[in-house]
Amino acid sequence: MDELRAVDALGSGWLAGILGLAFGVLAWVQMVSPRQWVVLARSFGALRLGRHRLREELDMRDRTLTGLAVLSAVVIAMFAYQVLLYHHWILPGMLGFLRILLVVAAVVLAQVVLLLAIRQLPAEDGGQEEYLYTLIVFHVVLGLLLLPVVTVMSFPGRVAWREWIWLVGLAIVAATVMFRWVRAVVVGVSNGTPLRYIFLYLCALEILPVALALEQARNFVPPLHHP
Repeated sequence: MDELRAVDALGSGWLAGILGLAFGVLAWVQMVSPRQWVVLARSFGALRLGRHRLREELDMRDRTLTGLAVLSAVVIAMFAYQVLLYHHWILPGMLGFLRILLVVAAVVLAQVVLLLAIRQLPAEDGGQEEYLYTLIVFHVVLGLLLLPVVTVMSFPGRVAWREWIWLVGLAIVAATVMFRWVRAVVVGVSNGTPLRYIFLYLCALEILPVALALEQARNFVPPLHHP
């Protein structure tokens, strides 16, 4: 059994350390601000955030929300690393994971910066503030939803679980992204933004950056060459 774990790249010690830190962050949030889970659940499930939640419940400067956002970036990157490694598309090692983490962080930061820049334009608010908070909430929730997936991928009761658990993770990612785009349409239309502008935003600032990030990830991560 020990010999099997020694050659199991998905069960590496440094991955166990990351998971330990992740659950430590969850315990810290539970101790400091347990209401954060209720706020995130309600914000994720509702089609609109509402002024009360925007002004009083969701605070960008809240250290627990910041900690969960960082945790989610790490978990999302870990899931991408595990999927690539499971299919033998990359070499195992922390360097490959860090490169993927850089891509994930860059995509999220780019979307936040672009929304902040759009808010500075001399025009009426078309729901940019609400969607900015929505983007952050969905990022955090996606990381939380993927945490059980990456845990099972790292330490499955049966290795055979890995044949389907990564598909569950992909389904979670796809469903979350699609729901976020639905929310973008609802928020934009509710704030008087024409549909053509909403779809232009989704194509130019959501779909295109993700496609470019996936392309860059192929360059960042060295491919595995078979003899």
